[in-house]
Amino acid sequence: MRLAVCDEQELFASVLATALDQQGHLTVLTTHEPAVLLSSAAEARIEVCVLDIVTARPSAVQVAERLATLDPRPAVVLLTDACQDGVWEAYQRGLFRGVVNKACPFAVLTSAIERVAAGEQVSEGWQPPERRPDHGVVDALTSRELEVLRLVVQGRSTQLMADELGVSRHTIRTHVQQILRKLGVHGRGKIARVAEAAGLLDEASVLRAGSPTAERRSR
Repeated sequence: MRLAVCDEQELFASVLATALDQQGHLTVLTTHEPAVLLSSAAEARIEVCVLDIVTARPSAVQVAERLATLDPRPAVVLLTDACQDGVWEAYQRGLFRGVVNKACPFAVLTSAIERVAAGEQVSEGWQPPERRPDHGVVDALTSRELEVLRLVVQGRSTQLMADELGVSRHTIRTHVQQILRKLGVHGRGKIARVAEAAGLLDEASVLRAGSPTAERRSR
């Protein structure tokens, strides 16, 4: 695995890179300057970047945004003892594939790096804040629209939704159009992502589990 280490503390970056090399990883870039990382990352074809920038500019989030434009795109693990503003938003956006507390044992970091390289998103030593539902959007949808939203996310066809809810295809299409309008998206394929970000999927599931239709089917 081709790694980069960028930490504001030059000595820490050097020691960490040596330790990672001893674990069988290939650290192809070690620096304490974000500008050096950004200018060299593409040519070095980095797979995972272990990063900590607290006071320098560009910030860790800005560096991750720049790295996200590269091809191939390296996964970024934020190794830090200070989760500053914007870190968790960047984590939710996928800019940080891992967030690891510097207080964690070295084995936790190496495990996180390997998991991130395998496609996971990892948080170690930090607790990501829970996503809170956007109640403005929740309140805008009717209970039947929430039922239809859940079925759309599950990939049900218009006919299957009509059969399950005991309504016409025209009624289902009307509900779907209202959901699209209220969520501000075009096309069913985008509903799941927007609904998840708004916290709607759990609410829809809870509603569906206690609905009269569900009760009739369980008898």
